[in-house]
Amino acid sequence: MMNWHLPQMARHALPKFPGWWWWLAVPAASIALAAIALFFTWPVQRGFTNLRFWFWLLLLPVLVSSAVMAFVLSAALQARRQTDWRHLFIDRKYAHWQHWGRRSLRLVAFHCLTPEPDIASRTLGLDGLHPQAPAKPGEIVPVQPLQLGESPLKDILSQTLEPLSETLRAQSSIEIWLYANTPKEQATNAVEQYWSAKLKKRLPTENIHWQKDAPDAALLDNWCDEDISIPRLVIALHLLDGKSQASASCSALLFQRSSGPVIKAPPFRPVYLFRPLVTQSHDLDADFPRFLATGQTGAKRLSHLWNTGLHSRERGALLALLDEHDVMLPAQGRHDLCLLLGPASPASFWLALCLAAQGCDLGQRGQLVAAQSEESISLVQLSTQPAAPVNMPVDTISRYPLAYLAGIVAVMLALILLPADRDTQVGMLPWLGGGLVVVAALLSFSVPLALRLWRKRLDVEWHLLEQQRHD
Repeated sequence: MMNWHLPQMARHALPKFPGWWWWLAVPAASIALAAIALFFTWPVQRGFTNLRFWFWLLLLPVLVSSAVMAFVLSAALQARRQTDWRHLFIDRKYAHWQHWGRRSLRLVAFHCLTPEPDIASRTLGLDGLHPQAPAKPGEIVPVQPLQLGESPLKDILSQTLEPLSETLRAQSSIEIWLYANTPKEQATNAVEQYWSAKLKKRLPTENIHWQKDAPDAALLDNWCDEDISIPRLVIALHLLDGKSQASASCSALLFQRSSGPVIKAPPFRPVYLFRPLVTQSHDLDADFPRFLATGQTGAKRLSHLWNTGLHSRERGALLALLDEHDVMLPAQGRHDLCLLLGPASPASFWLALCLAAQGCDLGQRGQLVAAQSEESISLVQLSTQPAAPVNMPVDTISRYPLAYLAGIVAVMLALILLPADRDTQVGMLPWLGGGLVVVAALLSFSVPLALRLWRKRLDVEWHLLEQQRHD
């Protein structure tokens, strides 16, 4: 299973070819040795115009030196090929990691309800005045009186889900992840009452996944790896109680997988929510560059940061990392929900996601949501544009090693031309053809075997580096 940490496998330098002088020295040395041997062995009476003399002086030394140089070239090419294969292995691991990091969910419909109206437009500076944290927690004002036997949560859910009602009604089936700081029966009954009264549909109880604790970005991380066949609706509700000092809020976000046909949900525009980074605060400096390196959105597209509950130290570290990696967020694009809406609640993460999605829907380009819990920091990017496809490195290394074949051909030609009898030379031609067939068969078996052994050795090295990192 992948994670944000990639082992740092070393890249080796490509072995160099022999110097240019070597390619001239080997044939010259072969011809010189042949000349010295002929000086002592060639009969003078045969003369120097005999073709056999020039065969022994030039052709045979050139063939032998060509064979030697071909095998040396093969060894050099083999070493370079092995190094290139190592680099291809690393590049493919990195490309798979980027593909893993660019996975996303499609957020097709979203709406949030707070005591402050038009929170997103006012926060973005598009309409009205910026909201300011109230002096005391605020409640959501009901718009309809409750009937006898109805849950008091029904009105809040009705106001939250009303903009999504047409989309929800069009779905044959839907799964709900429900969190509320109220008793389970009260919250689930309110959802079922809304489904039957407003949508005129029955909602199976098994389709409601009750969340005892408020879900965080880890839930979205798991969903990025799942094949979501049924749309999933997250409802995060926070009401005033004696323990919490945060204002009431309710958020609804409808997700589907990023591939496949898009659920039509006018007037919403689909927003891509990419794989979140969930890390410890002391690992933020190391993990944030990897988070950006996946290329979920372009650094220049990020225009707004939604901070929900980051401590001052972590907030300063995140802003410093953004500046360090050339993510230039304007001052008016940094939104601290604690200053705008008051203290954070367990449902504030989903409220921030909803506000960021509305920012994308209002044409504010890429959005970054940062949240902090007692154990971790979560970073999520949202954009109306999907991530660019990852260019997988092409394997141009698994090629037939022709240098080996050239060396074998040179040696066999020397053996055929050596005999004086022409009939003997012609008789050896089938041996040449058979030898080439054997060499081709051996290479067709040995080359895939060598690549498989190289890959196995690199996999072992990669696995050991992963273990070393965890240790």
